[in-house]
Amino acid sequence: MATQQPGHLHHLPNREQNIFYILVLIASPLINLFINSIVYAEFSLAASKGLHSFTLPHQALGISSFLLGSILVLFGINLAQTLMLRHHKARHSFLIFGILSSAYLMINLLTVCYGILAVKVQSLLLLLISGCIYVSVNIIFVFWYWYVDYPTQIKHLHNPEIETEITFAEREVGDGQPKWLPDFVDYVYLTVITSNTLSPPDNHSPSGQRAKAITMMHSLSMLVILVFFVSRAIDTLS
Repeated sequence: MATQQPGHLHHLPNREQNIFYILVLIASPLINLFINSIVYAEFSLAASKGLHSFTLPHQALGISSFLLGSILVLFGINLAQTLMLRHHKARHSFLIFGILSSAYLMINLLTVCYGILAVKVQSLLLLLISGCIYVSVNIIFVFWYWYVDYPTQIKHLHNPEIETEITFAEREVGDGQPKWLPDFVDYVYLTVITSNTLSPPDNHSPSGQRAKAITMMHSLSMLVILVFFVSRAIDTLS
């Protein structure tokens, strides 16, 4: 008779880690709300000086961004409460929240790009914005690496023939650590090194199709920040 797999193989790991990750992810829309306030303050200042036309579409985009950020924060708090009850649809809620948070980040990237071109956001203010976006990008991709990879790690633990999305150096130890599972620090390490070098760290490789796609998007996002935002800020410091 086939061995029954634990129910959490089709879920995320456990209640404590679920809540921890969702609380960390809530920080992303909070940071992006802060970025919104800075950029649109610059838009308003430029409009008051006659340097920029703050049109109705700009106002609509600003209001929409603030509304989306506020909804995401409330959604995240509600999701944390749902996870306390170990709701069976929590993983689907995680996916929706991750997608919306990623979309919100992309909107902010486009908004800052527009601010650089139209309002000439520059210097130390742009460095501050770049730092905030850097943190937000890392938070988003820590979530995606964990969301995509962790269930495969659990399944691999129970059935070694199942391949994981990400191959960690600790997994290669094999017999030395047969019950090893990646935790938050492992995913943060993977994310930060990929952000700083635009490639995964040594002995940490995306092996699944989804993990490879996430790594490519991660590297492209960081390339935009480094080449477009930071270089512009350094160029205008004088």
